[in-house]
Amino acid sequence: MKLIFLVSVGSLLLAQSVPVIRNPPPVALPNMQDFAAAAQALEQTQPAVPGVGKSAAPMPIDFKPRTDVPLSPTAAAAVLASEQWGSQTNTPAAGPDGRVLYSYGAGMPTVVCAPLRVCIVEMEPGEKIVGEPHIGDAVRWNVAPALYGEGPQATALIVLKPQGPGLDTNMLITTDRRAYYLRLLSKPADYIARIAFAYPDDDQHRWQRHLLEQRASEQETPAKVLPAVIAVEKMNFDYRVTGGTAHIRPLRIFDDGAKTYIQMPPAIEHMEAPVLLVIGTDGQAIMTNYRVQQQTYIVDRLFDRARLVLGSGKKAQKLEISRAGKG
Repeated sequence: MKLIFLVSVGSLLLAQSVPVIRNPPPVALPNMQDFAAAAQALEQTQPAVPGVGKSAAPMPIDFKPRTDVPLSPTAAAAVLASEQWGSQTNTPAAGPDGRVLYSYGAGMPTVVCAPLRVCIVEMEPGEKIVGEPHIGDAVRWNVAPALYGEGPQATALIVLKPQGPGLDTNMLITTDRRAYYLRLLSKPADYIARIAFAYPDDDQHRWQRHLLEQRASEQETPAKVLPAVIAVEKMNFDYRVTGGTAHIRPLRIFDDGAKTYIQMPPAIEHMEAPVLLVIGTDGQAIMTNYRVQQQTYIVDRLFDRARLVLGSGKKAQKLEISRAGKG
């Protein structure tokens, strides 16, 4: 009886020391048909890559993707026209205070700079830079604005400094009057200290505006008589003019009993003046003494007939002047 008790106790202890292992619940495997369909759908949504795929050949080692696009005939012609403008000769000229003058609009100006040197691009007096200048290589070029002078004639500058030689880029400067497109080069030692621009088209337009304003003022304001003439009393205005064109036709003719005054249009000061000839009793035209003050011919004598002649030969312009009752 004693032996049986011990065995039972040992069995009880052995049963208590053995851990209980529980298996996890079984996981349902996916249907292989569903997995294949999902993989096929994913493959269709991915972009096609050359050389990748089950049936594609391996990608060549020297393969390079295309980085350029073909140009249409119109685009190629536009590029050619731009290159021709940029490469046409824009001969610079020496200006005051060390300036190198380029003609604005006659090809692309070139600014040559050097490291440790300052290059200056000068605008027209009174011209204001609008916005920040745009440069193709903003990393290796230093660009800074500057200004000298005061008031409406202050001059804007762009200061350029390259960080090394061998650089080639371009720059755009926009102002309240125009846009400047420049090529920038850097050399080890050669450089242009200061460039500015000549504006031939603007000068022509400015002259045309001046002429238009002058003509308008002539129509609105009566012609002025010389102060010395105004004080003369007993003036005779009985003169007649025949022939001639408007720009050489006198505004008025009079005499003071000793001298004759022929007042011409104000525009005569800015053009070739006609020659005054006095016609004698024999009908011959001869030279006579006279002088011109402002736009008035002052003849040191009286005459019955005279002639104003501009030019020579068959194309000469002529008009006749005669005193009333004498012509």
